Amino acid sequence: MQPVVNDKPPPFDIDRVGGLFSERQIVLPLAVASLITLALSLTFLHVQTLVTLPAGLSRYLDNGYCQSMIALFVAILLYAMLQYLGLHAERLHLQQRFGTDEARQGSRLQDWLAYLSGRSMRDEETVAAALQRWSGQARDREDWTLVSDYLLMLRSQQHQHNFAPIGFAIWVLPLLGFIGTVIGITQAVSGLEASIIPSDGGASGLGGVLGGLAFAFDTTFVGLVLVIPTMLLLLILRARAQKLDMVYYRILLDRLFHDRPD
Repeated sequence: MQPVVNDKPPPFDIDRVGGLFSERQIVLPLAVASLITLALSLTFLHVQTLVTLPAGLSRYLDNGYCQSMIALFVAILLYAMLQYLGLHAERLHLQQRFGTDEARQGSRLQDWLAYLSGRSMRDEETVAAALQRWSGQARDREDWTLVSDYLLMLRSQQHQHNFAPIGFAIWVLPLLGFIGTVIGITQAVSGLEASIIPSDGGASGLGGVLGGLAFAFDTTFVGLVLVIPTMLLLLILRARAQKLDMVYYRILLDRLFHDRPD
């Protein structure tokens, strides 16, 4: 039996589409978020020495380990905000590119937001050009279905690529909390040993037990609490990305292929 040969034209070549799976869309917003977080951390440390924080907050904010976890959360929060703004700028560009009723004139602020999020408006143009090249090779409705499904699949993979740091934070925040638990329990065990052995430092040993347990509970609490809004950020970004994919499907494909025969 002869093997069945699929002679349909392949979907557009990813290598010829700039911007897809670009490291720029991760590195640039992550660097911006990290620099802003560093500036905020230094500002907070300066303000912390000038004001007295409430006891409930100072318990966590005076802990250097908890401070590092909170700084990681702030950096991921800023990264998520930049990704959200990047998706918004990308959608506006598509609407302007294809002249929809919702289209608005571009602005310098929009260009800056797109740049900070790692987006380049040329990327969307190359995707449109690649789809246009592919449409010249398509022959029937099955080809149109193939290219639309392939585009949505590529967009989904690109979103997973761009949101990878957020997924990493969701995994690492509770893990850091558990590591803090181990460190705190280790300190508590050391303090317990010092309190049991008769010596002049018995009182300080008991203080080490309580301090170690407090450290363990605080770090676990902070890690578990921070992971909840981080997961919410990821859900919001995925919802926004799905809306953008529908814009690609409705505007880009429909306007490119509306005059093609069945």
